[in-house]
Amino acid sequence: MSEPETITSAQAPDIEEVRKWLQQMIKSLRFGELILAVIAFVTRMRDVNTDLMKRLADMRRSRPRSETLRRVESQLALKFGEVIVPVVYEDEPDAEPLTPSISGDASPSGPSQNDKKKRPSHPGRSALPAHLERVTEVNDVPAELRQCPLCGETMKTVSHSVCEILDVRPAELIVRRRLDERVACPNDDTIVSAPKPPQLIERGKLGTTLIVESLADKYLEHQPIERQCLRWSRTGLDVAPQTLGRGVAAAIDVLSPVARAIQSMTSGPGLLATDATGIPVLDQDAPNGIRQGTMWCWTNAYWVSFIYSAQGDSDSVRRFLGDDHKRRVQCDGTNITTFLERAGGQRPGCWSHGRRRLVEAARGGDKIALAGLQQIAGLFLVERQSAIAGETAEQRLVRRKEHSAPLVEKLRVWIDQQRATAPPRTPLGEALGYLDRQWKRLVLFLTDGQIELTNNRVERELRKLVLGRRNWLFTWEDLGGERTAAILTIVATCVSYGVNPRAYLHLATKLIINRWPQAKLRDLLPDRLALAHPDLLLTDGALRSPLLGLQAAAPATPP
Repeated sequence: MSEPETITSAQAPDIEEVRKWLQQMIKSLRFGELILAVIAFVTRMRDVNTDLMKRLADMRRSRPRSETLRRVESQLALKFGEVIVPVVYEDEPDAEPLTPSISGDASPSGPSQNDKKKRPSHPGRSALPAHLERVTEVNDVPAELRQCPLCGETMKTVSHSVCEILDVRPAELIVRRRLDERVACPNDDTIVSAPKPPQLIERGKLGTTLIVESLADKYLEHQPIERQCLRWSRTGLDVAPQTLGRGVAAAIDVLSPVARAIQSMTSGPGLLATDATGIPVLDQDAPNGIRQGTMWCWTNAYWVSFIYSAQGDSDSVRRFLGDDHKRRVQCDGTNITTFLERAGGQRPGCWSHGRRRLVEAARGGDKIALAGLQQIAGLFLVERQSAIAGETAEQRLVRRKEHSAPLVEKLRVWIDQQRATAPPRTPLGEALGYLDRQWKRLVLFLTDGQIELTNNRVERELRKLVLGRRNWLFTWEDLGGERTAAILTIVATCVSYGVNPRAYLHLATKLIINRWPQAKLRDLLPDRLALAHPDLLLTDGALRSPLLGLQAAAPATPP
């Protein structure tokens, strides 16, 4: 029995044509072909409805889906009597592999006493940072309690118990009133006035500290200029958003040489990684008043650079790299950077992108895709163990050849087996096709210990832009995109080096407006300026600076 021919257009179906075809099939008693057509129609509607319901659920989510293997497995309900495959999760490297068991066949005696984990004792309250100012407040015993209840004698102070509480002084606006002295000679008419101290905006209404604070609030805390002005209006002061916005733009222009120097360091020798995202640009000449620009993020060791481009094409990548295209640039499977391979460079792939389509297939109930995710989890476990051990690139490469290479070979065999049976248009088929097409790039991490397993770091850096983009909505023309790229470059590099970005912006702006020499611009970058001013370094927590403990000659601050 042959397959039915196409009745009408799938994009714009004609119901009248379908009705005529059905009547013709019934009159000619061709019920077999009619049944096939109805089954094909119902199957297609089921697939379309499943896809639409999935997209609708994704749009309604308040948070992005977690792609960890444990979350994906929890979405798949295992049937009774089904074997649970042992697996070690990449997000829990120290966890023991699950023991293979049969669902519903648990021991009636329950877990033994040895299996119960001992609850660790609470370490207690940690000490507050020593560098913070201590404001002493004496809490005296009230007068009615100072009399001894036994003899009536007034009791004397013996000691004080100390209790430290972390608190904050609320921000407040002040008017800095400067008195410029003028001196006159008593013998003649000579008069000399005190030179005016440098300001970010000469003869401006807003002070430098206020402008830099606003700059940090916008790009660190993602507070739009209008919202900041509304906050100040609640204190009784009206600051026009245009005035504050022009001040922030002037601050970025002053700091732009620092951003360009960081971009030059990022494009230097080393392993590059990149990714891009869109940024709305306000343009009165655009059809809807807003067009889409592109923001590229580049990383190289601790250096981070954001590059704005009106078009997200390969020319924007070439402009950043210059004439040297024989580079290693880790990125996703985009074809924008394929010219690097033609020039003799390398494009290491990203295993997070490689597993992402398997995640989507597994969420749809495909347990074959789940088996692939479990194999890829072993690669992440090897990387986690290497990071915990603090290995160098050479040591990590040895570990990869010993532990990751066998996993990769096993995964390659599994991909070839599944591609032979999985339809290419299904979610599993698309996931396997992506892995097959990117395979040569995905396995490059086995040849170089400096290459990362994923490109997740760049995506984390882009998150700074994405969070701010949801608040301030768009930039003003291409110049606004370039300014946004410049300040994000400085902020991201500060965070990467463990430097307090807000404090750095204040200090760097002050030094620049006091005529920091152009010849010593390198000493103004976060890594060197933080060594000259150790108070900029973060010493506690997850953002602990990698510069701590380094011995370097601190550059002298010019007058």
